[in-house]
Amino acid sequence: MKKLLNIILLLTLLLTPVAVFAQEEEDVMLYGAPQEEDDLMFYSAPQEEDAVDAVPYTSDGEYDYDFNFENSTLPAGLAEALGATGIIFGGMMILFSLVVCLAFYAYFALALMKIGKHLNYENSWFAWIPILNLVMLFQLGDQNPWYLLLTLIPGIGAIIVAILTIIALMNICEKRGYDKLLGLLYLVPVGNLVLLGILAWGKQEK
Repeated sequence: MKKLLNIILLLTLLLTPVAVFAQEEEDVMLYGAPQEEDDLMFYSAPQEEDAVDAVPYTSDGEYDYDFNFENSTLPAGLAEALGATGIIFGGMMILFSLVVCLAFYAYFALALMKIGKHLNYENSWFAWIPILNLVMLFQLGDQNPWYLLLTLIPGIGAIIVAILTIIALMNICEKRGYDKLLGLLYLVPVGNLVLLGILAWGKQEK
């Protein structure tokens, strides 16, 4: 019996290093090799106090509305000034765009009304009313105004109405004594403004 206990004790002493080595190999396979001490120091996680200061969230994961921005990148005064500047600039751009649109609309209405007077159109004031000004343009160009309803058809409807608008302008050019091909100026950027100006205030050619 004593010999058996000695054998078991001897086997235990011999197998202990093997078991420890096997456990270390298993840890490496599961978790990766441990980093050096310097690497651990370099990649150490931020302390709890630093993390709270860096992220504006409470411990429950909710946004902290009392977060202190004193340590943020931009000073609070500068951030407010930049925000106000952005709002003012955006408002000025919207105002400028509105003024430009109103100026173009007024020019179009004045030119169309003048063309209507040249061609003895009865209701020249239609030029100032949206939709009615397009009806007036089609009637001056000998096109059926009901074709404007084609714009309700997505895609191809707008293309057909654009083609009919060019035909109407070409007919108006002919009525005003100009070559019909002058109506193709409508296809050139800003050319539609030049075309309306010629038809409204240009000298009629017989």
